[in-house]
Amino acid sequence: MWILKIGGSWIKNPKLNELINLLSRQTRFENIVVVVGGGCFSDSVRLVYSDSRMSDKTGNFIALKATEMFAHLLNQINKDISLIYKISSLKEKKNQIKVWMPSLVLKEEPTFIKTWESTSDSVAAWLHAKLKAKGLLFIKSLILEKEKYKLNYLQKKNILDKNVDKYLFGQKNIKIIGPDVVDLLKKSQNWSNFFLQLKEVEL
Repeated sequence: MWILKIGGSWIKNPKLNELINLLSRQTRFENIVVVVGGGCFSDSVRLVYSDSRMSDKTGNFIALKATEMFAHLLNQINKDISLIYKISSLKEKKNQIKVWMPSLVLKEEPTFIKTWESTSDSVAAWLHAKLKAKGLLFIKSLILEKEKYKLNYLQKKNILDKNVDKYLFGQKNIKIIGPDVVDLLKKSQNWSNFFLQLKEVEL
């Protein structure tokens, strides 16, 4: 099983459809679970939060709900995408992309930090550790030129969130890539070859 986090900025990326279709082809061979960001949907939650008495816990829950709006958008792009609420169902190999809907599980999960410093980056990292996945890939919208990045550098640059390190201790095979992910998927002969070409995140 592989965990992929697709950033919310991809909501407006013109290559989103192509990315999803390319990933969908890989599900014939690999179990791919996607966690999505909230993008503009989550931004609206932050706006309301800043002008209200909403607690961090409630804000985090509603922001996770906002990510699920992106999930429904993906389901419209590709009807074969399966929207999954139960963690146990993510382990099933179904030859289709599975997008996790995290809000209800994480609302009651004591090991998940419920603050604005826990974005969908942390959700993906938490799930990666929970399921002991083969690897975790963060798909961002910015160009990444180095072959390796320190995790704390990515956090300082706000490329990954402030709490993501809490869930990655002792984990392996953490990767990150930008919009060139589409071209890499096109050129790669198989999933293993594709994953080897990604940028490494050093803990």
